[in-house]
Amino acid sequence: MDLHGKNILVIEDDQHIFSLIKMMLKPYNVNLVFKADGESGLKEALSQDYDLILLDIMLPRKDGWEICREIKNSGKETAIIMLTAKAEETDKVLGLEIGADDYVTKPFSPRLLIARIKAVLRRFENTRNNSNEKLDYSEIALKINPSNYSVEVQGEIVNLTPKEFELLSFLAQNEEQVFKREQLLDYIWGFENYSETRTIDEHVKRIRQKLAGAGLETIPLQTVWGVGYKFSTREQKKDD
Repeated sequence: MDLHGKNILVIEDDQHIFSLIKMMLKPYNVNLVFKADGESGLKEALSQDYDLILLDIMLPRKDGWEICREIKNSGKETAIIMLTAKAEETDKVLGLEIGADDYVTKPFSPRLLIARIKAVLRRFENTRNNSNEKLDYSEIALKINPSNYSVEVQGEIVNLTPKEFELLSFLAQNEEQVFKREQLLDYIWGFENYSETRTIDEHVKRIRQKLAGAGLETIPLQTVWGVGYKFSTREQKKDD
């Protein structure tokens, strides 16, 4: 992944951290913008087009969770890596659930952060380059539209989070193919370690609940025991 010319926004209230990021990205000739509080950071993120946002969680005036949620809900196609000293598993899960593309805890090594930036941007571009053709499963009254992140059941919109949609869409675009949880973490979140595999199970559970709640009788997200998940409208198995 070539970082040359990439537009990156850093929303971080620690000037030292920004200086470190600026120094480590200098050889890559990126366009770097710095905002030191949540409100100005969100305004900048929504008013300009960025390839990537490096987002702290504990910020003055508006926290990183709310910023991430508002950016993703706005429809902006911007990759987000959350930078934080909060290393608890629940914080990581929350960040990923509201749409963050990766999560790096402080202190971090420059080499690690550069690797994660490249991985997220590469995966993000691959996702955007996937077919935007609407997926229509008329046999189960389900429609998936990658171009605008919408899902319809019997003509009614189902509200999925960005990551829920990306997971459902990815599996649907690879119908009948079985993916391990580790593979899904890599494709959707770009993790380099796989300690968060239960994130996949939680997302699948919520997607199933939302589809069923919307009246979908045949839930196409199938568990392949001992392996992972696949999207299939055939030979349905009872959810656990």
